[in-house]
Amino acid sequence: MKDTRLDEIWKSVKGELEIVANPSYFKAYIPGCYIKRIDEEDRVIEVTTSSEFQRNFIEERLYGHIKDVCAKIIGPEFRLMFTVTKKEPTQISVDDLGPLFKQDQNASEENAFSKAREYGINSQYSFSRFIVGNSNRLAYAVSTAIADAPGKIYNPFFLYSSVGLGKTHLIQAIGNEILKKHPDKVIIYKTGEEFLNEVIDAIQRGKGNSTKRTALKKKYRNVDVLIIDDVHSIAGKDATQEEFFHTFNTLYMNHKQIILTSDRAPHEIRTLEERLSSRFASGMIADIQKPDYETRLAILRSKNEELKLNAPDDAMEYIASAVESNIRELEAKLLQTVTTAKSQGKDLNKELASSIIGKIEKQKQSRITHSSIIRGIAKYYGVTIKDIKGNRRLKTFVLPRQVCMYFIREMTASGFQVIGEFLGDRDHSTIVHGVEKIINLIKSDLDFTKEIDQIKNNILSSE
Repeated sequence: MKDTRLDEIWKSVKGELEIVANPSYFKAYIPGCYIKRIDEEDRVIEVTTSSEFQRNFIEERLYGHIKDVCAKIIGPEFRLMFTVTKKEPTQISVDDLGPLFKQDQNASEENAFSKAREYGINSQYSFSRFIVGNSNRLAYAVSTAIADAPGKIYNPFFLYSSVGLGKTHLIQAIGNEILKKHPDKVIIYKTGEEFLNEVIDAIQRGKGNSTKRTALKKKYRNVDVLIIDDVHSIAGKDATQEEFFHTFNTLYMNHKQIILTSDRAPHEIRTLEERLSSRFASGMIADIQKPDYETRLAILRSKNEELKLNAPDDAMEYIASAVESNIRELEAKLLQTVTTAKSQGKDLNKELASSIIGKIEKQKQSRITHSSIIRGIAKYYGVTIKDIKGNRRLKTFVLPRQVCMYFIREMTASGFQVIGEFLGDRDHSTIVHGVEKIINLIKSDLDFTKEIDQIKNNILSSE
């Protein structure tokens, strides 16, 4: 039997890994893996796979990502080891077989779980595991109402927040609840990037042949519930926006439920077509704010009880007061402090938690580089790194470029000359002007200040 604590740590690792790894590699090779043991004495994390091929592929293509994520969640001093655990055939006794046509709640739930996997929904996300507080109460209420009557009210539903605050949990909980209450409903859950890639694939393979594009239309326009996570990923992609516009209209006219998430409100998604922005805002919009202290503490206590971590109240109270950024970070800090205290052979308390978190934050800050900053900014604005470093003077590129100047100066304390060299050999005065421009905008524009906070959270969360 696997250790519940190790299972939860692996879930956290997978959550972070899904963000940084190649989506195709993640979906094909991470399922079936789990942390078999964490050896505190030898400083080893053993990750088991189900086949030699899977192990070899992961070691070759995903090792670096997994190592970085494990260092962030468990600690940088551990080394990774991959092993193979083959499943033994299951022995079933005739006496163990129940009635042939038994239809009970367990069978119904298993059917829902099976469908959830088929539709791309994680069955672990449920309303019962979602901690409700002042920061997310409206979003939760709307979500439960939609699960009761999909397509009837709050359609479309647009949910936005910074990273790690529970958007994905909530919309997947909607999907799971719909499958339990309305098992006949057909659901599609995709990320904006996955939808984008499918459109690109249909265009490339469909040249001279309309079959591929017809199949794409049929797939997305014949569902009861469409859930698109991080829909801002399609902004600036003309063909994808065109396809999504017609998909949206078809579903909406047929009273099918549409659920969308983003890291910002519809009108704040730059390069998103106006016709899409207006449709996204035509239904119910809700946001999730950072959880307050009481909610953060409730989240920690719930996780502590679920994983049987036995973290004392004073340590959890300190973590709740020290970590304000997001829930993902909050839970990661709890696991890190408990794991570190155990590895040091010490009893966890407030003072030790403070020391551990202080060291973790210093390590995180030291990992922020020019490259990680420009990646985060390019992703937020929907442009390429080449666009930011280039010389084109379009507003679409100038603002991200100046924001990049500001954050590199702010988060790495690099000199203006170094920043200029990194951003395409720009001169000292150009960098000074760009940084000052952003500082003045922050002082005068509240919406822009929120945008800057969002970008900073994204950069920090990616480290």
